[in-house]
Amino acid sequence: MLVLTIHAPGEPVSRFLVDRPSLNLGRSSTNDVFLPDRTLSRVHARLDQKPEGLVLTDLGSRNGTQLNGSRLVEPIVVHPGDRIVLGETSIEVSEEAHSTARVVIDAGIDRLDRTMISTSNAALSLRRPAARELTDAAELKRLATSLQILNEVSLALLSDIPPAELSNLILEKLFAYLEPDRGLLMLRDGTGVLRPEAVRFAEGIDPADIRLSRTLVESVTGQKHGVLMIDTATDAKIGVADSIRLQGITSCIAAPLLVDEEVIGLVYLEARLGRKSFTEEDLKLLTSLANTAAIKIQNLRLREASAARQRIEREMALAWDVQRRLFPEVAPELPSSELFGRTLPSRTVSGDYYDFFVRSDGTVDIVVADVCGKGMAASILAASVQSAFQAWAAEHFAPDRVCARLNDLVHRRTSPEKFVTFIATLYDPETGAVVYSNAGHNPGIVLRAAGGHELLSAQGPPLGLFPGQAYGSGALTLERGDLLVLYTDGITEAANPADDEFGLDRLIALVRDVASRPLDEIDSTIGAGLAAFAAGVPFHDDRTVVLLRRL
Repeated sequence: MLVLTIHAPGEPVSRFLVDRPSLNLGRSSTNDVFLPDRTLSRVHARLDQKPEGLVLTDLGSRNGTQLNGSRLVEPIVVHPGDRIVLGETSIEVSEEAHSTARVVIDAGIDRLDRTMISTSNAALSLRRPAARELTDAAELKRLATSLQILNEVSLALLSDIPPAELSNLILEKLFAYLEPDRGLLMLRDGTGVLRPEAVRFAEGIDPADIRLSRTLVESVTGQKHGVLMIDTATDAKIGVADSIRLQGITSCIAAPLLVDEEVIGLVYLEARLGRKSFTEEDLKLLTSLANTAAIKIQNLRLREASAARQRIEREMALAWDVQRRLFPEVAPELPSSELFGRTLPSRTVSGDYYDFFVRSDGTVDIVVADVCGKGMAASILAASVQSAFQAWAAEHFAPDRVCARLNDLVHRRTSPEKFVTFIATLYDPETGAVVYSNAGHNPGIVLRAAGGHELLSAQGPPLGLFPGQAYGSGALTLERGDLLVLYTDGITEAANPADDEFGLDRLIALVRDVASRPLDEIDSTIGAGLAAFAAGVPFHDDRTVVLLRRL
């Protein structure tokens, strides 16, 4: 069976078992595989189990689907080792890893209403019997042993012990006292799927696959109760389910790992034919021990996740401190002109980039770029683009030639799914002349003081898609009071609770109302307008604004 390992932007890595005939993938929560990535379409792609294998189909998505670096143009079979890219989300396809013994939850549903003892969690605590009941020496010994096991496990929980080691310790104690033939402890992964954390076999027991009744699992995890099942050969009052009897199991018990009414896993033990059967007292011990261990396991997992998150946050903060030093500290002072720029990252570091470079002849390069993706990888590529741009601007390359050179650089140094939108403008403050080249970037806006506006549309595809790509250029002149606005799509694609985008028209109208104000006030107005529009919806993309006004 195939497994999808999902790397979604800003989310922990998750795994999804391909155990259904068809899976829809996209950013809508109604999909079988929900991907919280705003660059995706609501229903982006589909995986279908077919005779020829697992088939991947793009469902007319806006940004397309890639398999192993090639854009999908028709349905195609995927195999272990393949890499699927949807927007900023990458998915690795692999085979389900399994050890010597595989744990399988049967698809069939057993009729367990007459074959199962299910005791509510509240009744499963180990209580000391009343004084008059303490007359049976065997009962006294059994209670003392149970309390000893709980005490040993409780003491172990006081130390810093990894979840996997703790899981093995729990099974070790249970095997020493309850003497099962086989046992396992399962935990839910990031996708909610139960996966084995520890498996144990008694000496002489064949480590074959462990097949759990789906009804048993659903009873334990759904009703949050411990479950005891006994074969009719052992107890005439109760019969065991067919799928369990066929495996030669005399008796089995299972208990949920329960934390604040959330089931994070389960513990399961079984006895084979010709050996003992479990009792309700065994179930009480198992459930009490599971309750004790569940809290520690959950705390350990939360602490590990928190430590990893804090480490990443520290590294990202350091990366942003380095990156922000690459942006212009201040805009250059230009004759008869004002210039302003600012970037706000959505995730500590930014895939956006803007820069100014004053040439020896007094003209100034003003560029804005947006690297596909966000986070560390995007920021590294943005830094690479910056260093190359600075070198070629110093050689007095025209904007279209700068784009062509950068395109080949990005194509050589990145994987096929990576690209950069880029707009380069060369401004002469003496005459107001602007020469520009737009490589697949959002159209720049020129707001005329006399009224109306113009757009600096694209003259070629984003950087990095096609080697040897040539780019066109355009020209215009800024008159006194005219305002040039360059920006990234984190502004125009900002969404509100209804999932409407801010859009180009709103940006033009917003800036038009404040076009005569100081440039930093225009930037603040854009920020306030976006915040009001988003109404609390997080910004999922970096936001960059560069403003140029001729005085």
